[in-house]
This record gives sequence, C-alpha cells and structure tokens, in this order.
Amino acid sequence: MVMAAITYISQILNGMMMVAMIFQTLSRGMAAARRLGEVLDTDPSIVRDETLPHCTEGQKGTVSFRGVRFAYAASSKNVLHDIDLDIAAGETLAVIGATGCGKSTLANLIPRFYDVTGGQILVNGTDVRAWELSELRERVTLCLQKSELFSTTIRDNIAIGRPGATQEEIEAAARAAQADSFIRQQPQGYDTPVAERGMSLSGGQRQRIAIARALLKRSEILVFDDATSALDLKTEAKLYEVLNRDYTDVTKIIIAQRIASVQNADRIVVIDGGTVAACGSHRELMASSPIYRDIYDSQLREEATA
Repeated sequence: MVMAAITYISQILNGMMMVAMIFQTLSRGMAAARRLGEVLDTDPSIVRDETLPHCTEGQKGTVSFRGVRFAYAASSKNVLHDIDLDIAAGETLAVIGATGCGKSTLANLIPRFYDVTGGQILVNGTDVRAWELSELRERVTLCLQKSELFSTTIRDNIAIGRPGATQEEIEAAARAAQADSFIRQQPQGYDTPVAERGMSLSGGQRQRIAIARALLKRSEILVFDDATSALDLKTEAKLYEVLNRDYTDVTKIIIAQRIASVQNADRIVVIDGGTVAACGSHRELMASSPIYRDIYDSQLREEATA
C-alpha cells in the first residue's frame, strides 16, 4: 500500500510539473510573439525622400560625399565631419586610419544603413535618400570583416549573392576569391555542409566564401570593410590582382588596417579625427602625409618585432 501511494503521488507530481512547464513555455512564447509583433509593426525610419529628384542618367558606379557630417542618435558628437570625396566609376579607393576614426561608419552610409546628419552622399549622381532602398542596395555590396554563413552547403552560401546563378558562375566567383582550391579539398566539394555560423571552417575560409558571395552579385559598387583581415598577404595580393584585372567595371572601396593591403590602390584616403586628413597614392602620401608615414612606420616596427 505504501509503495502504491508513493507511485500515485509521484505520477500526480510529475503531471503537475509538466503542466507548470507548459504554462511557463506558453508565457515565454506569448512574450516573444508580442516583441516580434512590435518589430514587424514598426514603420522603418529610413524611407525614400519623395521631394528629392531621382536621376537615372548618372554614370554607373560613382560615389560622391559632399560636406558629409554624421553623429549617432545617442550622441551629439560628430563621428564624421566635412567629408568631401569623389570616387570615379571603376576606381579602387582604399580607406585607412586608426581604430575608431569612422572608416566603417563611412562605408555604412553608402547603402544608407544610417542617414547623414548633414551634407549628402550621391550614388550614380543621385542622392541616396532619393533611391528606393531596394534599388540602392542592389547597386552596393558590402562585405564585412565578420562573415555570416548559414548551415547549408558551400554552394548555397555563395549563391545567396545571386540566386539562380549557374555552377560555372559560382566556381568563377570562388576562384576570384581564392576559395576554389580549398573548397575542392573538402569531402564533398561545393556540396560540403557548413556548420551554423561557419564554425566548421577557419576564419580565412569563411572570409573567402563571403567574398565569393559578394563577387557573384557583381554590383556596381563593392565595399570591403576589413573583409580580408584573416587572409595572409600572399592570398590577399592574389585576390586584389584578380579584382584589378577582371572587375575593372566595378568601383571598389577597400577599408583596411594594413597598408600592405592597400598600397596598390588607385587612391588612398587617410581618415583622422573623423575627416579626410590626406588623399593620394601610396608614394604621394609617403611624401606628404605625416599620419600615413606614422602608420606605415608603426606597422613596419610591429612586423619586425614579430
């Protein structure tokens, strides 16, 4: 009798605990649904400005900064100020500067992730605020330092850049990104599954797959925001050699920490204190910019120490 009573009580307690867990799960789900609904019902703060003229006749691939100032909403201090810069179609422009000087912010303003506080940014001769966001972002591809990969095959991760791309196009983009050789060494080649967030690959491999995805899209403007930081200098040099040879019609904006990565660019912009401190070729900046020379000398010392 005692054992039967204990058994019945245990079953009742287990049932009550399961009911409590169900109610707990339901309450969490309802709270998550409310938060999700709030996000879905929120009107976007960045929309097309109907008052601005939208010209479709401008030269493709051009970017212009006209007196650009920018401050984040939570701060009254300008991150960028007095940015005046014209980037020609097909040009390779490098951006370099100390950590926190505003390089990534500058890149994020082009696809209009944020709106400028003052001045204007023109893409193809049209103010970015006059573009439909989908049109603007179709023309600008941003490749970041942190590579976002998904738990699907390598082929599908690259093809996200352009759904419907052929196998030949995917392989051509991978070769340009210096990724084809290591992909073919994988157990199933391009059909090799990738773990969540790309954790089954090294940092350099993840970056090369992300670069292949960006190249496959073949946008008019390609922005590398420290997207080659995990690559060795030899692989990086091969990548830029292919970009300069086969992507002459694409405007390339390369944000980097290492001068060795950008010294062959058409022009190099030095950002200091949130503004353009100098602009020119590597040779010109070595002769005229103390900031650029300081960065160059410090990197040489670091390499010698290493």
